[in-house]
Amino acid sequence: VVLDHIHNTTCFNGYNASVMDSFEKAIDWLKEWACSREFGLGTQLPWDRKWVIDSLSDSTVYMAYYTIAHLLHGSPENLSGVSEQSTNPLGIKPEDLTDEVFDYIFLKQALPDGSSSSIPLDTLDRLRKEFEYWYPMDLRVSAKDLIPNHLTMCLYNHTEIWKDRPELWPRGIYCNGHIMVDAEKMSKSKGNFLMLLETVEDFSADATRFALADAGDSLEDANFDRSVANQAVTYLFCEEEWLRSVLVDCKEGKLREGEELLFMDKVFDNEMDYLIEATHVEFSRMCFRDGIHRCWFDMMITRDLYRDWSVRCGIPMHRKVVTRFAEAIIVMMQPICPHWSENLWEIYGRQGTVCDASWPAFEPYRRTLRKEYIFFRDFLKTIRLSSIKLKVASPKHVTIYLATLYEPKKIEVLKYLQSLWTEDGTFPADLLKQMKSFLESEPSLQADTKSLMQFGAFMKDEAIERGIDALATELPFNQKAILEENSNYLMKALDLAGITIYNIEDAGVTGEKKKMDLAVPGKPSFNFYTAK
Repeated sequence: VVLDHIHNTTCFNGYNASVMDSFEKAIDWLKEWACSREFGLGTQLPWDRKWVIDSLSDSTVYMAYYTIAHLLHGSPENLSGVSEQSTNPLGIKPEDLTDEVFDYIFLKQALPDGSSSSIPLDTLDRLRKEFEYWYPMDLRVSAKDLIPNHLTMCLYNHTEIWKDRPELWPRGIYCNGHIMVDAEKMSKSKGNFLMLLETVEDFSADATRFALADAGDSLEDANFDRSVANQAVTYLFCEEEWLRSVLVDCKEGKLREGEELLFMDKVFDNEMDYLIEATHVEFSRMCFRDGIHRCWFDMMITRDLYRDWSVRCGIPMHRKVVTRFAEAIIVMMQPICPHWSENLWEIYGRQGTVCDASWPAFEPYRRTLRKEYIFFRDFLKTIRLSSIKLKVASPKHVTIYLATLYEPKKIEVLKYLQSLWTEDGTFPADLLKQMKSFLESEPSLQADTKSLMQFGAFMKDEAIERGIDALATELPFNQKAILEENSNYLMKALDLAGITIYNIEDAGVTGEKKKMDLAVPGKPSFNFYTAK
């Protein structure tokens, strides 16, 4: 029954394949666990008090009690239920909580005929309603070493106690590893043992949470990197200052308005659609490291390119696009850095608390437009690094060579790679061996096996990094149009005196043949030179 429950994805989420494997192993051997013993902690067996029920077997449904605890204790200071400093909200005494009362609340059983309770029926109904509202337990977060005992027993006890109500069984269990500091196990002898209060005092609460989110989410031990926490202080401060400046620019009318969007406006807006959705997916999977990389680092990379374009070209940022970025980053970072987000939410004049804000709205991102953005972003990075490395004297010019078509033999290699692409985004482990056999078996390709193997190995890596689209035999966008529209930005970003763009398939193209031969669709080649 327990196995069926955890494998029903509509009823249970284990978040991690390794966690599910561990649960299967624990369930397989748990029958060997002794549920009682003659010593130690636990509840005495009612009919034979020399036996003690294993404390783990007996303590894994306390989350049900949590649903009504606030009505019985009133405050954390009244854990015993009889504190003079904290009154019981319902006037219930510990001795009033009989087995019949708990069965009424948790199991929806009627009070036995002839029995009476000192607790009024409407109070019992209120307690039952509270339990029914909060249950089932949607998520239990715990450590991986508790899978073979506490967590598996939690599943067993729920399925037994509420055997007729599977809708009350746990719906999710998330497990994590232990935590290291700066890639080393925490140890007092090493002097790297961090207490939570100490960390908050050193880095602030939000920077600590930022570094914890970035520490890792799998069953592997997470790594709290103090350098990340230090950097987070700077990240958050600088970003707050910039977001404040955007608000000032809005009020002073320094931003562009209107319906017309330029290429950089459109790709920035589209990339936000992609990243907002991707962040939502990662946070829903409890993958906070991947989530913060989407909603912070990737958002910043996109914004920085947009801002750099705006500054270098002297074109004000578009008000609608940039304010959307501001609101999106504030809301998406709220689960990680709530104080930072709350402060900016108030500065931006939004009503209520950011905790109640809806997730930023997004449309399905336009795939072709995103490919155009990635093409331009990656090309700019490549040519900029090359420009720095080559140190060509001024006046500096560049010729860019574009390829729109692959050679027929390379198209055959791409089609072959497409046929071996798996659903999980990988290739067979022996791909290169298979590809060599394929090339040698094809008469039209056999003579060029060596060069086509090099091309295939390169495109395999491209596909692993960029996805199946990297293996397309034709590009779905116009490379030349994108570069020509943004030629002014390229010239300013690269400090160029001139720029020439060629499609190598066009008639009459001149230039260095070796450079032209390096161009493939989506990966232009280029040649810097000093003009005479």
